[in-house]
Amino acid sequence: MDRPEGFSSGAPARAKKPVARAQTALKQATQARVKAERDERRRLTAATRLRRRRWGISLASVGVLAMTVVVLTLSPVLSLKRVVVEGAERLESSDIAGALDPLYGEPLARVSPDVVGKALAEITLIQAFDTRIEPPGTLVVTIQERKPIGVVVAGDAYTVVDAAAVDLWEEPTRPVNLPLVLVAADQDSPSFMAVSLVLLALPEQLLAQVEGITATTRDDVRFTIRGAAHEVVWGSSDRASEKARVLAAALRATSSDAAQVIDVTTPESVVIRAKG
Repeated sequence: MDRPEGFSSGAPARAKKPVARAQTALKQATQARVKAERDERRRLTAATRLRRRRWGISLASVGVLAMTVVVLTLSPVLSLKRVVVEGAERLESSDIAGALDPLYGEPLARVSPDVVGKALAEITLIQAFDTRIEPPGTLVVTIQERKPIGVVVAGDAYTVVDAAAVDLWEEPTRPVNLPLVLVAADQDSPSFMAVSLVLLALPEQLLAQVEGITATTRDDVRFTIRGAAHEVVWGSSDRASEKARVLAAALRATSSDAAQVIDVTTPESVVIRAKG
């Protein structure tokens, strides 16, 4: 049967719909892929810019650090021009500053504690020191001096020593303000170490009254009292504050005319007897 002109069945029209959907899906997939590639390029570009920025900052920091080091180590602007001494009592500040004269003009960054220590090594009275820098050109040196504890006989003279048996200085006559140490000044000697510990532990008021001091062992330190003939049996360096308290009371109660032996080895039971 002939069909009228322009007649068409519905089946072919329905067949076009799957093709259109496929084309739409392909287009969407292509757009998604293009977008993903564009986003990836942006991400990679941003990461590259960030790495470059970080490298730039790092290189700039290194450059600044290098310039700082050059300025500190070579620039005459930050060189040593002045020395300030703190803590000196027996020592003259001018002597300490004078020992550091060779360091004047050196960049402060090079004036290390080791360098200062070598410059001050010949000054025996210095036990320890600390340094600090105050830009643009000042070095502050804080001194800790050795503490003299007594004198020992050295031929026709007297040598002042500290608790480490270091010879501090000599006197032609015996100093009246320091006790006479009647054992050899030797840091390896148990007797000298015992004497040193006791002298360091004595209160200033009591220390000033010690005439001479000796020891045969670490636990048998004895000393005499200045201006009297009293002998004090101190014992070891233990319980120093208690012994000092009871000894001060015993000296107040004891006449300086008659020589006494005051035994404070056991502070809670002081023994006082006539010196035979």
